[in-house]
Amino acid sequence: MQRQSAQRHRVNRVVNFAYENLAESLDLDQLAEVACLSKYHFLRVFSRYQRESPVQFLWRLRLERAARSLVIRQESSITDIALDCGFSCSQTFSRAFRRQFGIAPRALRSKECRTF
Repeated sequence: MQRQSAQRHRVNRVVNFAYENLAESLDLDQLAEVACLSKYHFLRVFSRYQRESPVQFLWRLRLERAARSLVIRQESSITDIALDCGFSCSQTFSRAFRRQFGIAPRALRSKECRTF
């Protein structure tokens, strides 16, 4: 039981770190270091508790933050929002956004799509 609690604490530390540094280029080695675990053990532990890989988790967080920003920050360009959320370019962001939510980032900003 104590081991599970310690592992959960390490995963939570990584989740908090990811939220605080989402715009940065985060890799598996860096996240494993935050968790104080080897890369391979971290990958297994993180996936067990979060039910998704660290990479999937980061992409999901970035896309969710971008979706909120697209609605709230109407004055910002889609490219600026993509870069602020840690994507390397707007094309990568647009493809990932469409795959995750089923609509284009520009469509989310339109008035017809406010039920998103």
